Amino acid sequence: MEYTKLTVEREDGYVVAALNHPPANAMAQGVLLDLNALLDECLEDGDVRAIVITGTGNKLFSAGADITEFAGYQDGTKPQINGVDVYYRIERYPKPIIAAIQGHALGGGLELAMSCHFRFMSSSARVGLPEVTLGILPGWGGTQRLPRLAGKTKALEMMLTGDPIGAEEALQIGLVNKVFPREEVLDEAKAFAARLGKGAPIAMKAILRAVTEGLETTIAEGIKIEQEGSLMCFVSEDAKEGSTAFLSKRPAVFKGK
Repeated sequence: MEYTKLTVEREDGYVVAALNHPPANAMAQGVLLDLNALLDECLEDGDVRAIVITGTGNKLFSAGADITEFAGYQDGTKPQINGVDVYYRIERYPKPIIAAIQGHALGGGLELAMSCHFRFMSSSARVGLPEVTLGILPGWGGTQRLPRLAGKTKALEMMLTGDPIGAEEALQIGLVNKVFPREEVLDEAKAFAARLGKGAPIAMKAILRAVTEGLETTIAEGIKIEQEGSLMCFVSEDAKEGSTAFLSKRPAVFKGK
C-alpha cells in the first residue's frame, strides 16, 4: 500500500512506520488516515507481528495536532477521521506497537506515543502536553492515559502548566520504558520488535487484551478475560509447539495458529 504521510519499511517480522509530515510531523488528517490504513494492512498480514512508530528527522517525533486544521472545525465541521479514534485503536491493537521517540513529542504527538504499548525515548528529547497554553485540553486521550502512566499528581502538573519534561524524568515516573542516546533509539526499538516478532502471536494477543481491558474493570472481570485468553492459547498449535520445543531443548517456532 502507498502512504503519503508515512514512510513504511518492512522488516523480518515487523514494520517500521515513520511520521513524514515536515516540518513538525504534525498529526494532520493525512497522517491519521495513513496510520489507520497501516493498522488495517498489518492486521491482515500474519507476517507482521509488531509495529514500530517513529518520526522522520531528529528533532521531532511529532509536535502534535495540526493547529492549522483546527480553525476549520470551530464552526462545527467534523474531521474526516478523529485522532482519539485512531489512538484508541492503537491502544487495543492485537499486535505490540512500540513508539520510538527520537525527538520531542508534544501534544497529540505524546498522546500517540502514550497509546502505544511501549515507549523508547531519546535522552535529548522532551515530552509534554501544552494544550492548556492554547486554551484547550489534550483531547485525544491525554487526560486519561497520562494519569494512568505517570500518576494523577504529575499528570495534572504537566497538563495544567503545559511544561514539558526530559527523558530521565519521563523514565523515572514510568511514562517511558527505556532511554537511549538519540542515534540508538530506533535501532533499539527495532531490535525489541524483532524479538517480539519471534514470540507467540496468539498468546501475545491474549496478553495485550487481558492487560488493557482488565485494567479498566474489576479484578474479577479481568480474570474472566484472562481465562478466555488462556483457553484460546491452550488449544493452539503454538502451545503445542512451545511445550515440544521446551522438552526438546530447542527454540520454539511460533506460527500464530
